[in-house]
Amino acid sequence: MDECEKMSVIKEQRQCPRISSENKVGYALYNESKVKIDQGTGRTINLSQTGLLLETKKVLNGAYILLITIDLESKKVKVKGRVVTSRYEESSGCYLSGIEFIGSKDEQLEAIVVFVKAYQHRKHRTALKGSLSWGEP
Repeated sequence: MDECEKMSVIKEQRQCPRISSENKVGYALYNESKVKIDQGTGRTINLSQTGLLLETKKVLNGAYILLITIDLESKKVKVKGRVVTSRYEESSGCYLSGIEFIGSKDEQLEAIVVFVKAYQHRKHRTALKGSLSWGEP
């Protein structure tokens, strides 16, 4: 069995499927006592109903995180999470951290909807710009 066949046999361990959703976010990082220890910006890579993968320039050495983004109507949206894992990705020179959503389900759902809408909006605008450049010679 070659490596590709072995990889296809490995069972997906995530509870929920992930979708691509690259969005800029601000964050505040907290320790176990819920004292703010850091803040910064990052970018979501993908998300699911239960969490997301966050790319940052700094390692997230904390227990909890508050993610903040802006929706299409310029409203600030916040979602709380727990830092599950953080690893350095040499190819990008950034850290990838798994964030598990915590807090109210309504808050989580609102954030997921905002992330997806913003990503789809940017994706649609980019596709539209690309199609406009195919004008008449």
